[in-house]
Amino acid sequence: MESLLGNAEVRHRLWRAADDGRMHHCYLFEGPEGVGKAMTAMRLALMVNCLADERPCGICASCRLFLAGTHPDLVVVHPDPDRATRVITAEQARGIISALQLQRHSARRRFVIIDPVDALTEEAANALLKTFEEPPAGTQFILVTARAASLLPTVRSRSQRVRFGPVPRAELEDWLVGRGLDPSLATLSAGSPGYALRLADGEAEERREVVAQLLATVGQPLHQLFAFTEAAGKKSDGSVERTTLVVDALEELLRDTVVVASGRDESALHQAHLGALAVWASALHPGGVGRLEKAVAAARDRLRLNVNGRVVLEALLTTLNLELSQARRG
Repeated sequence: MESLLGNAEVRHRLWRAADDGRMHHCYLFEGPEGVGKAMTAMRLALMVNCLADERPCGICASCRLFLAGTHPDLVVVHPDPDRATRVITAEQARGIISALQLQRHSARRRFVIIDPVDALTEEAANALLKTFEEPPAGTQFILVTARAASLLPTVRSRSQRVRFGPVPRAELEDWLVGRGLDPSLATLSAGSPGYALRLADGEAEERREVVAQLLATVGQPLHQLFAFTEAAGKKSDGSVERTTLVVDALEELLRDTVVVASGRDESALHQAHLGALAVWASALHPGGVGRLEKAVAAARDRLRLNVNGRVVLEALLTTLNLELSQARRG
């Protein structure tokens, strides 16, 4: 099996808890996108249920079934593919509850992995609260999210939070080089192997283009801003929603703004725009950055609810323009 990158201490604590029989019945794996949270959840399921002496072996009957996703004691829940919005529905939640009423088939511990748990509708989350708190004997929940703050407090309170961080840059660079990929993607991806692979698959150039367009649009007359949001609200030629790319780009620029404001220019993701970032750092750090980060989170929530992308971007970029203009007047 492929080695998992980064977060070795996090996994060590999980493995030790499993060996000692001290696993919490409901873990919340939280951290950046693409750093191996779901892979760790599956590796934990393998380790707990492996039939070999050295666990997980990856080749015993139990491991093969878990890896194939066909083990009867493995329940993996993703957003409903038949819905236009990226949600896990109340119907899916009821399906989980019904499945758990059946006896375990053969596993030492049944695993239910919900990825991402922030896709649960409020109705679905409320339907599962009692099960999160008191699952059937021998049942393990793992909730995966990159947006823990968006979860209902009642969901967070019923789980034990396990925090994952970015993969160290040197480790990720070596991993990329071993796959014949550009090691600079380790920096651009902010330590996320999953994100680095998407960038290597063509998203990097599109993202650079969006960043440049966004910086060029900010501060311009409203008709130019609205022209940008109209174009960005449509699907790109690839598989990535351009609206999401704009939101991601703004989030990265805000992160770089904090980095530059802290005097660590060399750590900025977008080295080609250090001049603009210095202006943002002077105008927005720290209060404006915090307000805009909240606006970004709200924009993501609205997109998840299938609000029109153009409308979401117009509100978000208008907020950005207002923050910058107020700073200039101040």
